[in-house]
Amino acid sequence: MIHVENISYTYPDGNRALIDVSIDIEEGSTVAVVGANGAGKSTLLALLAGIFSAKEGTIEIAGIPVKKDNLEEIRRKVGFVFQNPDDQLFMARVYDDIAFGPRNFGHSAEETTEMANRAVEKMKIGHLINRAPHKLSGGEKRNVAIAAVLAMNPEVLLFDEPSSYLDPKSRRNFIQAMGTLDHTKVIATHDLDLVLDLCERVIILKEGRIFADGKPMDLFSNGELMEESGLEIPLSLQNRA
Repeated sequence: MIHVENISYTYPDGNRALIDVSIDIEEGSTVAVVGANGAGKSTLLALLAGIFSAKEGTIEIAGIPVKKDNLEEIRRKVGFVFQNPDDQLFMARVYDDIAFGPRNFGHSAEETTEMANRAVEKMKIGHLINRAPHKLSGGEKRNVAIAAVLAMNPEVLLFDEPSSYLDPKSRRNFIQAMGTLDHTKVIATHDLDLVLDLCERVIILKEGRIFADGKPMDLFSNGELMEESGLEIPLSLQNRA
């Protein structure tokens, strides 16, 4: 589903965020991207979504190159859930935020209603649809933001720090909701316990390069590797020791 080959990216200020990164991600898998601050996690997601343009290397989503000429098609296939839900929710009513994407893509009123209702049902937020987004809790906003992305029926979901702004109960609800989605999911996060709960594969970035790639339990239980990558062993694994 996702093919990344020899991607490098340098910001205008000269900061080289990614260096020769190559990744293949299978359809339907849930993959975490972790690393210390500045490792390149958010940059990688922005490149996958076509928000940034790669100057070196290539990216394909479902066989379609991620480049300027294909951005409309890519954005139909890729849904991006931002770290802060307030960056995504801007309408006066929750339902209008969820329906915005299908409407913007030119779907009919009937299709838009069907797509929005399906997303509302998937995220179990029917009780919120007439509320004002700015009056919701952090967990409620997160669920609405995910529903707004799901309504566009993407094949790939990208999450940037999805457990931010969530209290423990909202975090559990998020994990349960993710378990019901069969999309290809890429999650950039510092929450390594979340990775253990959700992901079958983890990619560790260090200073813009792939440092390790494997099963979460295998990598996270390796104290020396975690130390070298600037990460700490997840609390749940520390407690087992």
